[in-house]
Amino acid sequence: MSKIVRFEALAERLVEGTFARLFAGQVSPFEVATHLTRAMEDHQVVSPDGKPQAPTHYWVYLPPNDCDALAIAQPALEEELAHHVVELATQANLELAISPAVQVLSDPEMGAHEVRVEARWLPQEAPSMEKTRELQPESDETETEVEAEVEDIVPRGHPFLILDGRRHVNLLRATVAIGRALDNDVILEDPRVSRHHAQLRRRYGRYVLYDLGSSRGTKINGYPIEECVLHAGDVISFAGVQIIYSEDPPTPIPLPGAEDTPALPAQETGSG
Repeated sequence: MSKIVRFEALAERLVEGTFARLFAGQVSPFEVATHLTRAMEDHQVVSPDGKPQAPTHYWVYLPPNDCDALAIAQPALEEELAHHVVELATQANLELAISPAVQVLSDPEMGAHEVRVEARWLPQEAPSMEKTRELQPESDETETEVEAEVEDIVPRGHPFLILDGRRHVNLLRATVAIGRALDNDVILEDPRVSRHHAQLRRRYGRYVLYDLGSSRGTKINGYPIEECVLHAGDVISFAGVQIIYSEDPPTPIPLPGAEDTPALPAQETGSG
């Protein structure tokens, strides 16, 4: 069996199961499966005992509109994809040294419905994907080369909030709680703000803002929301208390125009 035929056979087998439902009509499941399969095949390594090993880390790149829609529609997509990577490795007769890690990321240079997958085999002691940007050079040459390789794949950019027009709060955690109570990560000392007003959750390299059923609601750029993907420059209003979300450098906002470009998820009306 040729390599291309093997790719297609593995991809077809993968999309016959629950894999097909993961992408909510945003991108082709077969395209994702094909790119995932090729990345796994192209970046496999051989262990000291001569057994073929599947890559341990995967980066799935999608256009911004598709990535934004999936961040809301499929919040557990990365975990689901990791499960399917295990299934795919089994079908390909490849071993996995550790549980695979998958990250779904936005690439503004990609056209509508395009898919790109990068894969690497990283040792078990390699640093986590989320903290790659903060890595410092190590004395060990091999580890430094591995870190530099990951650094090239993980997108750069530092998201932050601007409070009171002057105070910057860097967003470093996957989940950020916002509200009046003292146990929040971002405390807004204003009686209009609910004790636990909203939450930021990082999804596929972007932050999604969720209103937590606050009494006076949350707005983005003047529109009431329950959940919405944030873009650099968005003005967030928590019951009238305004905060600006920004990034350094900013993530380009996809412009409408092409008929085949999917629209962003509809913003839902927040609770009163």
